[in-house]
Amino acid sequence: MEILSMKILWINANPNPNPGGTEAHSIDFINNLENIPDITIYKAVAKGSFVDKNTTDRNKFYISLKSEFSPVNTIKLINLARKLKPDFVIGNNGNEYINTFLAGKLSGSKIILFRHMLNYQPFFNKKFILPKVDKIFAVSQASKNRLLKDGVPENKIEILPNFIDEEKFYYSSQEKQSVRKQLNISPNEIVITFIGKVDRGKGIYDYVEVCKELHTIFKNLKFLIIGDGRDLKPALERFKNYSLQDKVITTGNVVNPHWYLKAADVVLVLSKGEESFGRTVIEGFAVKSLVVVYDVENLKYLIENYKTGLIVEKGNINQAVDSIKKVLKDNSLYNTITENAYQEFLQKYTKKKVLQEFLSKLKALL
Repeated sequence: MEILSMKILWINANPNPNPGGTEAHSIDFINNLENIPDITIYKAVAKGSFVDKNTTDRNKFYISLKSEFSPVNTIKLINLARKLKPDFVIGNNGNEYINTFLAGKLSGSKIILFRHMLNYQPFFNKKFILPKVDKIFAVSQASKNRLLKDGVPENKIEILPNFIDEEKFYYSSQEKQSVRKQLNISPNEIVITFIGKVDRGKGIYDYVEVCKELHTIFKNLKFLIIGDGRDLKPALERFKNYSLQDKVITTGNVVNPHWYLKAADVVLVLSKGEESFGRTVIEGFAVKSLVVVYDVENLKYLIENYKTGLIVEKGNINQAVDSIKKVLKDNSLYNTITENAYQEFLQKYTKKKVLQEFLSKLKALL
């Protein structure tokens, strides 16, 4: 990949010690961009924050932006940008858009914002900030749609999805059997998987109900829950009430969820509310699993029904069960869908592809 030499000031300066999607996104981009020759990346972060703890000290500057109304530290950020004279000032947190905008404008840098969330923007941002930046990268179609409803000109918006690290998430039949052996899952068993925060809003109870109904059709099932959360114990109680406790495997919070996901044959992503992206969908694609989602934002945009996965009506357990049954009873259809999904991952969502696209779009702005 030919890269034009460029300097980037990446801003994620909220002093939040707890990980969130925005912070993880900053860490992923910073750490990978830092390894690309001809890219100089400067980091404006809050000391002791999650981003600070998970990035190198190279070209790091400590500035804490507790809110958009942090005048003293905003002046520090502006002075830093004037001193560094970066080609791009990048704001990755919706609470730092005004600060990023001022730093970019007053340093003569191009202004780039990332939009993750689906909430509507405050009037001031809609009127005076978003229309005047150089580019907004929406992480999903749903994020783009919300920006358009906020009145942001479409030519200001590009979709740039979150990337999934292909060095961790990938398909290997040998590793699939290894992890299944580790979990005492036999080769002929079908593994129905939930991954992520074990929470009602993420669909854990619908997962239990789908599993219960599938067990009446297929007797060779195992139910794998990767993750932890406040609703794990109640969900396990439901499995016990259905006399399915011996079919359930839990991992708890693990540092390598990607390893356990390789065991999956079906991944259920039955979120009740809107998702700004839908990372677990793409993770399911990456390990060649059949991914099933509810028809909510942004999940419904990630899948072509019966081509790369299954889309069912939110809360419709019977429809989910019938759709999964149809695919599991047709090996050819299952293999076609999962291969299509795997190719979708390789073509659109790998770290290599997304970073290539990101740098290409920046280059076009210079």
